[in-house]
Amino acid sequence: MPERVEQPEFAWYRLQGREIAVLLALGTLLIALSAWAYFKNSSEFDPRLESQELAPARVNVNTASQAELTALPGIGERKAEKIAAARANGPLHSLDDLANAAGGIPQKDLERMRPYVVFE
Repeated sequence: MPERVEQPEFAWYRLQGREIAVLLALGTLLIALSAWAYFKNSSEFDPRLESQELAPARVNVNTASQAELTALPGIGERKAEKIAAARANGPLHSLDDLANAAGGIPQKDLERMRPYVVFE
């Protein structure tokens, strides 16, 4: 004769109607409290960000690496190499010196890079 397996004292499948109602009420209460806490905290947080204008990053033409020079508008790798070679003869003092050292830079690119360039 096979041994009889004992059933546990508590089994979900043996819950009575009143016990199910209590569990549903507790679950509903938990959901309601969670929603209340979420909406209470979310009203204090304003997701709209204030935009702040950052000052443009400045590139010192006389000390910048070739990679930093290529970050300027209108300056590619070849022009950065030419500028680095021209700095060996002496420091650059103006945008015109920069344009001459690079082998020519269009005027519109010079105006675009003006806020980003420093000659020190």
